[in-house]
Amino acid sequence: MNIPPTTSLAAQLWAGAAAGTAGSVDSWRVGTLLSANLLGLSDQGRLLLQVGGMTVEADAAGTQLPQQFQVRVLTQGAQPQLEILAQPAGDRIAMQGLRDRLPLQNGYAPLLGVLSALARRPAARLLPAPLRTALATLEAAISKPGDVGSPSGLKEAIARSGLFLESRLSTPADEAPATDDWKAALLQLRRTLDELPPARARSGLPPSLSDTAPPLRQRPLIAQMRLPEMSTETEVEDLVAQLRVNVRSALARVEIAQLESPPQTGVWMVEIPLGGVRGYDILQLRIEESAPRPEDREGAWTVGFAVDLPSLGAIQGEIQLRTTRVSVRIWAQHGPTVSRIEDEFLTLRQLLERSGLQLDHLSCIHGLPQPAGAYSAVLLEATA
Repeated sequence: MNIPPTTSLAAQLWAGAAAGTAGSVDSWRVGTLLSANLLGLSDQGRLLLQVGGMTVEADAAGTQLPQQFQVRVLTQGAQPQLEILAQPAGDRIAMQGLRDRLPLQNGYAPLLGVLSALARRPAARLLPAPLRTALATLEAAISKPGDVGSPSGLKEAIARSGLFLESRLSTPADEAPATDDWKAALLQLRRTLDELPPARARSGLPPSLSDTAPPLRQRPLIAQMRLPEMSTETEVEDLVAQLRVNVRSALARVEIAQLESPPQTGVWMVEIPLGGVRGYDILQLRIEESAPRPEDREGAWTVGFAVDLPSLGAIQGEIQLRTTRVSVRIWAQHGPTVSRIEDEFLTLRQLLERSGLQLDHLSCIHGLPQPAGAYSAVLLEATA
């Protein structure tokens, strides 16, 4: 399988050499093996790949690519040829799962917006009883802000996020009931909608899909804000029609997170819907366990988080823990939010000290972190 570039990748490599980065040229010599990673989809529907430290786009219609793989440089020149090396069947299956779900996925905000709108419509009481039950089950699976304010509550919210549904179902029911699981509730709602006659929505109903980036390991977390409240003139039938699309998009997103969180990677992509004031918010987590250093008995843990609250704006952060040493970095979109967070620093320090942790760093920065690794203009075409 070859990947011939449609523009001159060689020109970019030699330009890098002229700028003093000649190592990039050596890494693309004939016969060299390069690591490649799947990053996701571009706005044009092409696959985004990182090959040999460069981010490129590929048109890989009909090609099954794993999340991580290797390529061999076959030829150089204006259009160097790269051969994709064979991968285990398990990786190919996981990659196919991603390819199937990436075009369908969307953030939770559209679904949660419809759920909130239905809760404010008296006419929603006239919906079929099975649909009302499924909607109530979905709402019950949404955590409350107070639930994630304690270690035990956050642990339970993570367990109910849908990421571990199949694992919980394999556990005896009296130990790990899954009735309050987010994915289980989504599946029940989808089945219920499939059993109902199609809703008669008005023509010209605005689409509910957005460009929310999928929860991929290689992508940075980006806080997801609520969508504007829907007009009170929106008919219940229109809301149900949007619900059909949004439930499938949310399910695809949960399953992408599951595919991106295999046990061997030590990375878990978690999204927790939260019930807020007059609406719902989304807490995103990226939990990563790294291998221990020679001098440590245990590895380090890094927890990234992102949330966008109406009263505070977008907030992102990263917590790093190695043995008993912890570092905390927070970014806030708005200046007043920075001040409010800094006012709580003394309390946070005291809590960490009482827990036996040594605080190495604590800061809150005005503004949001810039995502690393902008996409290059290099285009590639993948062919079998």
